[in-house]
Amino acid sequence: MKKIASVLVFGVCLFFVGCGSSDSLNRQAVTGEIQFEGSPIPEGTIEFSPVGEGTSSGAVIQEGKFSIPEEKGLPPGEYLVRISAYNPDAEPVAMPGESNNVAEEIIPPKYNTESDVKFTVEAGAENVFTLNIE
Repeated sequence: MKKIASVLVFGVCLFFVGCGSSDSLNRQAVTGEIQFEGSPIPEGTIEFSPVGEGTSSGAVIQEGKFSIPEEKGLPPGEYLVRISAYNPDAEPVAMPGESNNVAEEIIPPKYNTESDVKFTVEAGAENVFTLNIE
């Protein structure tokens, strides 16, 4: 009987140890809202790239809002932010050397390909990123 009780206690201990956080990166959820010329971006993407070494992440923007859940989130640190959105009403543009056409980018380069916008992710904080692009 003692042997069964010992095995049971050991199993319960393993269960509780196994349920702890295994995230060695201390990922944080990040949410936010992006507007373009005073209106929510209907659809686009946001990318967070670490300044220096680290883990990148991103999300789809829908109706101006995005959310990166904790399990796919960002470790604490400073990140370069890039935003991209396309004009849904524009005719696709042929790219030189590409076989596919792409839609016209509406976000100015200083917020995507030439971005210097930064955001700091903090452990235990709400980490809400908002931006109104003019």
